[in-house]
Amino acid sequence: MKLHKTHKRGFTLIELLVVIAIIAILAALGMPAILAQLKKAKIAKAKGICTSFEIAVNNFESEYNYLPYSGSAPTADEEMRSDSDIMTVLAGVEEDVNPKRIKFFELGEPKGSSESNYKDGMHITASSAKLYDPWGEPYYMTIDYDYDGEVERPYGGTDSIRKKAICWSKGPDVNESNPRDKDNPSNFD
Repeated sequence: MKLHKTHKRGFTLIELLVVIAIIAILAALGMPAILAQLKKAKIAKAKGICTSFEIAVNNFESEYNYLPYSGSAPTADEEMRSDSDIMTVLAGVEEDVNPKRIKFFELGEPKGSSESNYKDGMHITASSAKLYDPWGEPYYMTIDYDYDGEVERPYGGTDSIRKKAICWSKGPDVNESNPRDKDNPSNFD
């Protein structure tokens, strides 16, 4: 009795190329949906940080009976950026305005190798703290230093916002011309 060897055949080059082409087409079709979800996730995270800023300001006021400030105490609502000294106060680095050096606001280190390309985090040194949104820009904020229970809407809006502190980002498109742009994360609206 003679045994016949059977040769196992592999995939042909054409079959492999067809499978690779199908995978590439499916990836190309799914990529916009994946990118849209990543954008939504960054916006949601930035909104959460804006809310955390408001909570930090409220907690600071509860602890010290005055709102956090940098320099001399302001008497009118003031718009500032999160790469200013106000974050140094809220991060517990500054001790004149925050004598107990309580960390009212904390966030992980930003991504990036230099300050010019930091993204999505808080850079803290021995003398300063700066906060950056997921797109590498500072947040903008206004605090109710005149204690009237409201702050002006950013970008020259006509109505005021009934909060002690507001925070917003210009979002992924850095759009400051439309304050109600749904891509602009904030703790109001």
